[in-house]
Amino acid sequence: MFKSLLFITLLVTTLLSQTATAQTLAYLIISEQAEPFQINAAEAGPQTGVVTDIVEFLANKKPFEIVNQVMPFKRYLYEIEKQTFPNWISYGSPTWRVKDGKYLQNKRLSKQVLFTANHIAVSLKADSAIVWQQLQHKTLILLKGFKYPGLAPLIDQYQIKVLEVSSHKSALLALQSRRGDLFIEMKSRVLYSLNKHQINPTAFVFTDINDTIAPVDIHLSYGDGVPQGLIDWNDEQILIMKAHGKINDILDKYQ
Repeated sequence: MFKSLLFITLLVTTLLSQTATAQTLAYLIISEQAEPFQINAAEAGPQTGVVTDIVEFLANKKPFEIVNQVMPFKRYLYEIEKQTFPNWISYGSPTWRVKDGKYLQNKRLSKQVLFTANHIAVSLKADSAIVWQQLQHKTLILLKGFKYPGLAPLIDQYQIKVLEVSSHKSALLALQSRRGDLFIEMKSRVLYSLNKHQINPTAFVFTDINDTIAPVDIHLSYGDGVPQGLIDWNDEQILIMKAHGKINDILDKYQ
């Protein structure tokens, strides 16, 4: 009886200790431009998406809490640079930099890759698949504020005009209305947007451009104030999630 009481006391003490030392992380969410990685209907509303589901799964297994912070992409980078939220979590890739060469979104990444994303070029079927040489003096549609490794030299070489838009829906509609000639983006984001906004995919041609923009590994990313022990724990859990097919299940939800 005494041993049972002692065990229960130790268990309660441990749980209380874990709760008391629980980390609170600001989960940085890009509004509108990051679907289906991060999907948000409103700042205070429920958050979903591939990365969001992974972060929430981890938070539910470990005594750390997340506080959602939804913001436009440029402000997102600004807040990271200013270290407004030292204890933040989000996502990034080793290949991403900002214009001045600083690492921001990808300064401190998880060891484990969550998944890999590929880029495609989208053009109107009436125009067939457009190659770079045909885009001289024409217009390329890109998301506002986003940088695509390998794309800038081609824009300069072929004197391509750039139309920046605020969302994937705006990009696809701009392509349909011929305000631009080619839209470059991650394949998963394009397909998700077509389905979400009920835009007919048969009107477009999708061209693989892995030779121009290499596949991108997506990791969790962290602020300087997040304890390394918590990052290591998350890495272990990501391996377990992969082994059990959990991440693939999450990815399938947003196809």
